[in-house]
Amino acid sequence: MNSHKYYFLNENVFLKLIDFPAVYNIKTDELYCLDENALEILKKAQNGSKIENKELLEFCLNEKILTEKPVKKRRPLLKQSPVPSLRYLELQITKRCNLKCRHCFVGESKPLDLPFEKIVNVLKEFEEMQGLRVLITGGEPLMHQDFDRINEILKDFAFRKILFTNGTLLDEKTLRKLNVEEIQFSIDGMKKGHEALRGKGSFDKTLKALKNALDFGFDVSVATVIHKQNIDDFDKLEKFIKNLNIREWTVDALTMTGNLKQNKEFWINPQKAGSIMNKYGFFNVQHPRAEEFGCGMHLIAVTASGKVAFCSFFKEQPIGNVEDGLENLWKKKTQILLKELDCAKKDCPFLEVCRGGCRFRAMILSKGNINAPDLVKCFQFGVLPQL
Repeated sequence: MNSHKYYFLNENVFLKLIDFPAVYNIKTDELYCLDENALEILKKAQNGSKIENKELLEFCLNEKILTEKPVKKRRPLLKQSPVPSLRYLELQITKRCNLKCRHCFVGESKPLDLPFEKIVNVLKEFEEMQGLRVLITGGEPLMHQDFDRINEILKDFAFRKILFTNGTLLDEKTLRKLNVEEIQFSIDGMKKGHEALRGKGSFDKTLKALKNALDFGFDVSVATVIHKQNIDDFDKLEKFIKNLNIREWTVDALTMTGNLKQNKEFWINPQKAGSIMNKYGFFNVQHPRAEEFGCGMHLIAVTASGKVAFCSFFKEQPIGNVEDGLENLWKKKTQILLKELDCAKKDCPFLEVCRGGCRFRAMILSKGNINAPDLVKCFQFGVLPQL
């Protein structure tokens, strides 16, 4: 190691001024807190610099934050974000979908696309706000009429891009040119259970796309919802998923909204759903977060209609429209304070871990109380529902 050489930030590494100074690797999703001295040193490394701090240099080389090879990369303006920071953007680019999933909270498929120009503006604003991850959703995002144009611009942005897909339209041609770091597939049980929700023939297509995505070198994650026809699948599903190189496996309960209202026979009660969530699923990277806030503290959702909401579940209660400006809307967002939740008033010992669970699900289960306990999470953590 030679501190007199010139060192450069790696091409996938960017400085961020969120709730704290940080350096973020969009390829690995790792977020590192910086002190002011380290921040100033790494600022200079954006264009190449000598680094005299041997301890910092060794750490950054080991973590692949720095490289000795010159890197030509556009570096966005460093600008202090609001606090708490907007780190994660749910970007629903379309309501079009090729499936008719019986549980979909988005509801019926419609020929509605968020216009390309608005998508570009939102992504630019998100980057300026020091955003970390954009979650590209639908509908089925591959069905957006301008998906190729959207995909082309994605490579220029300094945040992690994650495509949420049912996988049935994701062929090798698309994978070869796809400019995202991660693809999340929905797998809702083994074949019978999955197709009970998503339709005949969907399981094999999704599985083929998932394996192809792994072969192409993408990070792959899986999301599974718990429903009446997959509750006996989880042991097999866990073994199946762990045999693949899956980054994360999210297991969650259904919420009585969207298409599920017409297909209530798939719903599982909070006690059963919570017990399954307690046993299954795994995560890879967890970012430091503001401790006093509940769910959604670092997230906002943009819908295909251009409305902006607390999260995609709250689409019928929008904060405003994308034309109002993302930062203005973020400042208008009402954050969930842990101390105001009913479970905080009951001194729940799991509050700091649970964060109160999903506020939309809690509101639905309690018939309107936004501060009510999320009973699914109560049962997941073994807390009796007298809360």
